[in-house]
Amino acid sequence: METDNKTIDGVGYCWHLLVRELLEGMFFSQQDLAEHCKVTQQSISSWKNGVRKPGDFARRRILELAREAEIDPGRYECDPVRDAITKYLEKNTGKDLVRVISLYEKMSDGSRDKLLGYAKTLAK
Repeated sequence: METDNKTIDGVGYCWHLLVRELLEGMFFSQQDLAEHCKVTQQSISSWKNGVRKPGDFARRRILELAREAEIDPGRYECDPVRDAITKYLEKNTGKDLVRVISLYEKMSDGSRDKLLGYAKTLAK
């Protein structure tokens, strides 16, 4: 899944994650969301799976619906560091994930900052 460089109000969003949250948070079927965004159910499926991204009208509508559902769209802003870490974790087993989180929790704030700085360089 890739993040989106296009923005709304200067902010880029991970649309596939926001669409998934909206479907679950509002108990919408893909067809329900499609009707709200004036697109096909197949478009919603493509957005949800990260194959395609919503157009401008649909993006605005998704953000409106998220706010109505009290879903904070800010949680889905693109973050290259987080995305690099997520990609790594998706490729590794749950055991590795537990180990990484355990080590991160034991780090001092300074060490965490260094790690995140390093992760940023990997994301570029």
